[in-house]
Amino acid sequence: MPTSLADLVRDKLDAGTLPHESPVKMWAGNGRGAPCTACDEPILRAQVEYEPQYDGRAPIRLHVGCHGLWQAERRRRGYLLDD
Repeated sequence: MPTSLADLVRDKLDAGTLPHESPVKMWAGNGRGAPCTACDEPILRAQVEYEPQYDGRAPIRLHVGCHGLWQAERRRRGYLLDD
């Protein structure tokens, strides 16, 4: 069982729940109450929601902090290169 949010993000990357690939597009806006793909907690209207868009994949939604952890872990693993 994951002991931290970072562990949860790593586990979901390993399981394929969170993708390794870069999205086709990235949307951001106010949350709509949908669960965050990383932490499973709702993204409230007062919070920013990131929605990376992929072809042929169900949408994923992330809190700002969860998005940052996902990006950091992808970078650490070599899936995300610095521009």
